[in-house]
Amino acid sequence: MVNSNNPDIVKKRRLIFYGELPPNSVHGIAISNQINLKMLDSCFLIDIVEENSKLTEHNKVTVRKIINLLKNNLLIKSKSIFHRYDYFYLIFSLSTFGSLKTLSGILIFRLFNRGKVVLHLHRGDFFSRFYKSHINRIITRLVFSLSQKIIVLSDNQKTEFESVFKRPFQVLCNTVETEYKPIVKKRQTCNFIYISNYLIDKGIIDLLEVFKKLTNQYQNITLRTFGAFSDLHLKESILNFESPNISIYGPVFGADKYKEIAQSDCLILPSWNEGQPMILLEAMSVGTPVISTRISMIQELLGVDYPYLSIPGDKDSLEKNIIQFIIQSNPEKISQILESRFASLYSPEMHAKSLQDIFS
Repeated sequence: MVNSNNPDIVKKRRLIFYGELPPNSVHGIAISNQINLKMLDSCFLIDIVEENSKLTEHNKVTVRKIINLLKNNLLIKSKSIFHRYDYFYLIFSLSTFGSLKTLSGILIFRLFNRGKVVLHLHRGDFFSRFYKSHINRIITRLVFSLSQKIIVLSDNQKTEFESVFKRPFQVLCNTVETEYKPIVKKRQTCNFIYISNYLIDKGIIDLLEVFKKLTNQYQNITLRTFGAFSDLHLKESILNFESPNISIYGPVFGADKYKEIAQSDCLILPSWNEGQPMILLEAMSVGTPVISTRISMIQELLGVDYPYLSIPGDKDSLEKNIIQFIIQSNPEKISQILESRFASLYSPEMHAKSLQDIFS
């Protein structure tokens, strides 16, 4: 407890956070939340209302979700009554149910507290959801009107949002966890890796079908995939692709994840929809080349001239990029470019400075 009578002790400000965190939630947004809270911990007393959605409930409205929403709103209410917060920091969920969840949390906080609302947008498909229905547009505009600061992931996204909503937005690029140091690479022969949850819209089936086909032509290539399964039917379909060249694994975390990335020749993320994927930043931080899709902020993340970007959902395009990587003569050049780009644009030090400016 802070001793207010001691002039040498500076009383910390207070922040309440509402969102998903590891290890209960295993995805990029949860990891990003954890990184941000660790950085904010030095200057804030932080209370957490943790949202805990199961991967099997992805894009579904369930009784469990509704019950958790009610419990979390009661928790936000009780904390907002008994503490004087400087900030309410939360993540904006883009589905209709998620938008209502975000709105209800903000309304309860604003009813019982005078702190500022900081809203964080992590998705790259915001406007496709925004224009999908009239109710989405109404809820979103109301949420925005109740938020003092809104965070987006890139300068291009900031420009787009400001042109539509006629208000300022803050930019906070994602970064990686600082406690894992880069590992010296041990290059193999076309050793590919996929690390993401096993969801259809991550393009995992596209990747497995393409890779199975390519092993007939390039017998020395291997693919290792890591992730949590979203449902039993998809799990069965994915496991059917196992072969001497394709290995399927569950989730990988922390130092083990960085080791897998660093010792692979190339990371593949053929996702149909992304914001600013943490896994690509993690690959960049250790200089591992990536093959991904030309969507949302990925091209901005990797650079406009990055050569290995395919069309989402287009298996011919994905196959072409994998073959191009296999036959290339200088993967070290791509590795150096990505590592340098990460250091200059997405380092934890730059992230901490931007975060401090937002919560100043």
